[in-house]
Amino acid sequence: MYANEYSSKKSLNSLNKFFKKKLCKPNIFHFNYVSYLMNKKHSIDFKIKACWHTIARMYNHAGLEHEVSISMGFVLLNLSKEVGIPSTHIAPLLGMEAGSLTRLIKSMEENGLICKVADEHDRRQVNIFLTELGVEKRKIAAKTVKEFNSKIKQEINEEELKIFEKVLHQIIDLTELNIRKSDEKQKD
Repeated sequence: MYANEYSSKKSLNSLNKFFKKKLCKPNIFHFNYVSYLMNKKHSIDFKIKACWHTIARMYNHAGLEHEVSISMGFVLLNLSKEVGIPSTHIAPLLGMEAGSLTRLIKSMEENGLICKVADEHDRRQVNIFLTELGVEKRKIAAKTVKEFNSKIKQEINEEELKIFEKVLHQIIDLTELNIRKSDEKQKD
């Protein structure tokens, strides 16, 4: 009822005034008000997140028969059998929190995909290597990613992909700038 009284073309000020008048029924209106503000059509970050979730579901589905999740696949793609990577370097590569990575590394080790080896120069540091099984699963993950990227390139022309990549980099830069500003405010 309330949602029909105001179209999405009304200004935010009108909505705020309306919300204040209808405080006797905030639960009904509040939902519609928030829905308006967070409308999928208006939210760029929602579209990015929805796209990523769709891709993640596809990769997780593809990994089911190989018993590899998307997170495991990304770790596998960033490791090698010959050159170990310090465990502390993996989280930033993947944009993961250290706690989540610790559980993931433990699971991958238990599944025989990776092994940990103490660094010969610094025993406090642990390097992560792929096992033979990890190398096999890495090949499958790489093939899956390459096939999907190939499908994207077949459907979307190169010029559009360059523009898309440029826009994504701009969004990343803006996001990182906002994070830095937020960090500076918290320090003050």
